[in-house]
Amino acid sequence: MRRIETLFRWAVVLGILLCLTAALGSTPARADTEGAATVTATALNLRSEPDMSGTVLSCLPRGTVVLVTGEEGGWYKIWYRGESGYMSKDYLSFQTTAQSSFGTGIVDGNYVNVRSGPGTGYSALGQVNEGTELPVTGVSGAWLRVTYKDQDAYIHSAYLPVSYLTGSTSAEPAPSPAPQTQEQTTGVITGNGVCLRAGPGTGYAILGSYNNGTKMTITGSSGDWYAVTCNGAEGYVYKQYLSTSGVTASVTEMEDTPAVTTAAVNLREGPSTAYTSKQVLSAGVSVTINGKSGQWYRVSYGGVSGFIHQDYLSLGGDGRSNTTASTAGEKIVAAAKNYLGVRYVYGGTSPSGFDCSGFVYYVFRQCGYTITRTATAQSYDGKLVARGSMQPGDIIIFYNGAKSAIGHAGIYIGNNQFIHASSGGGRVMISSLSESYYNTRFYCARRVA
Repeated sequence: MRRIETLFRWAVVLGILLCLTAALGSTPARADTEGAATVTATALNLRSEPDMSGTVLSCLPRGTVVLVTGEEGGWYKIWYRGESGYMSKDYLSFQTTAQSSFGTGIVDGNYVNVRSGPGTGYSALGQVNEGTELPVTGVSGAWLRVTYKDQDAYIHSAYLPVSYLTGSTSAEPAPSPAPQTQEQTTGVITGNGVCLRAGPGTGYAILGSYNNGTKMTITGSSGDWYAVTCNGAEGYVYKQYLSTSGVTASVTEMEDTPAVTTAAVNLREGPSTAYTSKQVLSAGVSVTINGKSGQWYRVSYGGVSGFIHQDYLSLGGDGRSNTTASTAGEKIVAAAKNYLGVRYVYGGTSPSGFDCSGFVYYVFRQCGYTITRTATAQSYDGKLVARGSMQPGDIIIFYNGAKSAIGHAGIYIGNNQFIHASSGGGRVMISSLSESYYNTRFYCARRVA
């Protein structure tokens, strides 16, 4: 009898162990979906690799919502309507919750709970098994919003991985609407890997891709898209990447003339802001002018030829001194003013969005100065300057609202004013040190230049 009881106990233990093993084996892997992001640029390339040399897979307009599945350096790995690739973090606004039509998901697992909200604390509306198809209409952290029994519901993305999404839930693009006709003009492509599509939208098939400088005949327009022809092919190109300015503009040749950049400025492919930037030149860089088109100078720098607007060049510089250019501080101020109106983004360090110290950090780096990243650290950069001896280009540091720690940074521009990325104002703006808030919270000024 005792032996039978012992065997029974071991059978119970073995059964428990088998149950635990099965449970552990069915534990889902880490969720593929990390969240969502919205395109903040006018148009943004989806590339095959996390690098500017990666092949352009698609070009998505401002406001497009994509799924973020990972990150690599300065790039997010994303999924969008059947395509997986990389997009620059600088032009994506990360968000954990978003609504969009992401595609049809196929469930990977059995007896998977479908819940009323994005969390295990929400009630279960039912269960689904492997192979079940669910339209995905949104994302909330690691949970996907789906349509289940004609109502909104949520399922953990571990059971509905991005790789299982099969395409857009939306219908195939409607036949391309007839564009508004216009007198034929010539446009020139101002980017690389720009898509020619069958219709005026990113949902239409890609007919080909073209690089900077390709000329096309514009035959009409439809919303944000031009109807074009190129080498016998007809299609649509996003207007942002097809410039009609400067295409036929002539360049007047000039004798070589030395000049110096007066602020950080783009060296562009052509005489217009519609052209892509070859590189950014810091303030105080010596270039050689050899032509002019309208208000733009054609210059050469380090063997590279491009165009710079006349407002950013001081003629007569010889590269050995900056006597004809602005002072170092004034050049910093001029560079900072280029970004007036750029939105405030916490943690931002690029023209797609700045926070206060990120703005100071970026401007100084553009002007050739290496400084630290945070406001607290910047309060030690350079040398201390008395408030009454401040000059344009000095870094200004402020206490936080409670006056208990460093909380803000900006750049002094003269006349008791400073330029800064303001969280309250929501953008890069100019404020007065006479304002009560800043006057009472002034901490110190530092001179780097």
